[in-house]
Amino acid sequence: MNDSPPLSKGSISHVPDSDILTMTQECFLSANPDFDCVATGALVFSRATGEDRILLIQRALHDSWPGRWEVPGGGCDAEDESIHHSVARELLEESGLVLKDVVREVGEAQIFLTRSRKRVAKFTFEVDVETPVPGVLPEVALDPAEHMDFIWATEEECQLGKKAGGPPSGLGLETMDIEFTSDEQKASILQGFELRRECENLK
Repeated sequence: MNDSPPLSKGSISHVPDSDILTMTQECFLSANPDFDCVATGALVFSRATGEDRILLIQRALHDSWPGRWEVPGGGCDAEDESIHHSVARELLEESGLVLKDVVREVGEAQIFLTRSRKRVAKFTFEVDVETPVPGVLPEVALDPAEHMDFIWATEEECQLGKKAGGPPSGLGLETMDIEFTSDEQKASILQGFELRRECENLK
């Protein structure tokens, strides 16, 4: 959904992280009239293969930022009961995964303009998803109208922008490039890995 370069951080009325999820888009916009809409991103991690990996999905070739990689997410709908509901809905629509819990907010809100010049505040969250088979990577089901492939990438692969092997549709590839939709998308992913590592060290 990030269609334009990010703007300066601007001013967002302070809201505790725990309260962001319970707010509706309308409530947030009422408190922050400089914005036109709210968007969310979901960082889905799995250690099923032994190493921490994140789900990345590849944008369809007919969409904006064709072929680039991002995490599941998108704009809040007016019908969404809360931003929490928006996270769950977008996650299900774009990956087929069912939200189990929101672990934490990752970083500050990203602020950008869409192609139609709407000012957006995007919040990114680490989430847990339902995993029917323990120890197995969650089964991803993409919406082909929006995304054409997916991978589970390590922190190093995200940092380097290269993955050993390819996505399910690219069997036989030795390596593939990972070009993100924006530098901010890459930064939030790497921050997600860092926060997980910090939390593990505190245990």
